[in-house]
Order: sequence, then structure tokens, then C-alpha cells
Amino acid sequence: MTLASFPRLRRLPKRQRLKLAEELWLSSIDDSAPVSPEHKMILDERWSAYRSGKVKPISLAELERRLARK
Repeated sequence: MTLASFPRLRRLPKRQRLKLAEELWLSSIDDSAPVSPEHKMILDERWSAYRSGKVKPISLAELERRLARK
């Protein structure tokens, strides 16, 4: 299935298409899926580093700048 299968959706303004894409994405998330012990350990370590101040948050603008450089 592709967007070409839905010509009316293609004609929506970009903002509406993005909103629809977000709604579709969120509707597909399954929060009940188990997290492997390895992933849980990594997430716990990262959360601990953030909470202790070892890792500082960055703004979305800074993230975009860093990604653009790669």
C-alpha cells in the first residue's frame, strides 16, 4: 500500500498530511510490548546519567544542527 493508492490524501495540505501521519504512527505504538533486559539496562543507565546531571539535555534546534553536520 502506498500513498499513490490514496490520491485524495495526496492532495491534502502538507500540515494535514503530517498530522495524519502522526496519528497513524501513534495508533501503531504498542506500549505493552516487553523490553529486553539489555535495552532496559541501557535505558536505566541513560536515565540515571540524565538525572544525576552527567548528561545535559539539548534543544531541538541543537539536535537538528548536529544531525545536519553528519
